[in-house]
Amino acid sequence: MLVQIGPLREDALMGVAAIWRYPIKAMLGELLEDVEIGPRGCEGDRRWIVVDAASGERIANKRGPTDPRLRACRAELLDAGEQQSPLRVTLPDGSRLEGAEIEAALSELLERRVRLERSDTPADGRFVTTGAFHDLAPIHLITTGTLAHLRAIAPGSDWDVRRFRPNLLLDNGPDAEAFDEDALLGSGLEAPSGLELSVGLPTPRCVVPTRAQDGLPADAGILRTLVERHRIDLGPFGRLGCAGAYAEIASAGRLRTGDRLEVRRGDMAPRAAIDSAVTRLQESGA
Repeated sequence: MLVQIGPLREDALMGVAAIWRYPIKAMLGELLEDVEIGPRGCEGDRRWIVVDAASGERIANKRGPTDPRLRACRAELLDAGEQQSPLRVTLPDGSRLEGAEIEAALSELLERRVRLERSDTPADGRFVTTGAFHDLAPIHLITTGTLAHLRAIAPGSDWDVRRFRPNLLLDNGPDAEAFDEDALLGSGLEAPSGLELSVGLPTPRCVVPTRAQDGLPADAGILRTLVERHRIDLGPFGRLGCAGAYAEIASAGRLRTGDRLEVRRGDMAPRAAIDSAVTRLQESGA
């Protein structure tokens, strides 16, 4: 179903139900109580990637196969002031490693020599230029209303939020409409700290939510349902099944679980916001 995006409800509620970050791309992440959000998104989010030491190939591919052993690892960001390395990795067998131990253990696990590459490129909080290994944007969000709607229309699938690997799960209330993220496009979300997010693009879904991960079974029906029920026209990128939204960083600040985000309606309607974002992505070569 190709959807037409309507306006945001006047009584829209956006509370922060959960915050995640994923320090090493393709690995499982960590649930946070609070986090600083700046030009690179959540502090430490997708800042590292696993690289084949011989070929230089990055071992994280949302469209092709990523080694399931890597996807079963969990990365956490430690206090850099207390540890030699700010990273901790938990392997599928439960072993916990820090610092120089990580690369050797991952090499043994993946049966090839690998290294961790950290991104230190400049970041401005916009699409593509996040200074980290995000797919497109520094922040990915999804609402409780969308997940509830998907559970209702496809109860045979497990619509656990972890499948979608968002940074933010937003609670938009018990009477929320399906896919409220669409109506946020072109608007801002402001936290009590002064943090402001600019929501600009629906999140096109790839195969990642369908894969077995974090105790969840593989389920091809996840993507099939989104393609059937919620396709959005993203211009030259196609008419894609979407769930959630991507946001840029308008102003940095701290975000806490339980914060209420004030919706600040922008000058652009959702369709215009999509068109503007798509144009910028094309210009960047994304």
